[in-house]
Amino acid sequence: MKDFNKYVIKFARFLQSLLVIAIGLLGVLLIILLFRDLIPLFQLLLSPSIKESNSAIMDEIIVFFLFFEFTAMIISALRHHGHTSINFLMGLGVTALIRSLITAHGDVWKIVATSVSILMLIIAMVIFNKHMKNM
Repeated sequence: MKDFNKYVIKFARFLQSLLVIAIGLLGVLLIILLFRDLIPLFQLLLSPSIKESNSAIMDEIIVFFLFFEFTAMIISALRHHGHTSINFLMGLGVTALIRSLITAHGDVWKIVATSVSILMLIIAMVIFNKHMKNM
């Protein structure tokens, strides 16, 4: 039985190593996509009809920050051997919702729902940091 447990532990370490390698490869891919996304952004910024393309510029900036946040999440996972903290994920959620709130125009209910979602995430972060973190 002890031999079987040794093999299980070795296999689990092997799978975790494969996971970390896959996360690293995904990080490299996201960095490439991040820099590739800068080209259309600069083209939009330098276009003569910049007034008509303000929403397109905002869309490109949002996509850029999505790649940036996913890359930050992958870096965090690599630093912690494949794991990401709940605080980090909730923080990413808050920043994503704030970005959505910045770009929301016109639909009042969407703005209210996004604002309530941000408030709920912040309350959850406070509760987690105050009560659950020491468990």
